Amino acid sequence: SSGINAEYGHHDEAVVQQKYLILKMCRIFRIVRVFKFVKHSRDLIVIVKVLLSSRKELGLLVILLGISTVTFGSIIFYVENETNGVMFNSIMTGCWWALVTITTLGYG
Repeated sequence: SSGINAEYGHHDEAVVQQKYLILKMCRIFRIVRVFKFVKHSRDLIVIVKVLLSSRKELGLLVILLGISTVTFGSIIFYVENETNGVMFNSIMTGCWWALVTITTLGYG
């Protein structure tokens, strides 16, 4: 019994859980390696300090971006839905349009 149920071709639950645990451990080790690298790089330390010192302002920016996205996404959905309703078939589509437009990411 190698963990595969011969009758159905499925893995036993215990084997799947064990493999999942191994994958999680590998991810954790990768993240720890990145943090060790950050300690040895002056530029990354400066970036982390700047981000930590401006976390209130960045938080406010994210909150305002979220409020604007939901507001303008809802507005564009209701305006376009009354005219033809083809491009914006849900409020989430309108929110995606608003987010892309506000952040000027573009569609490409």
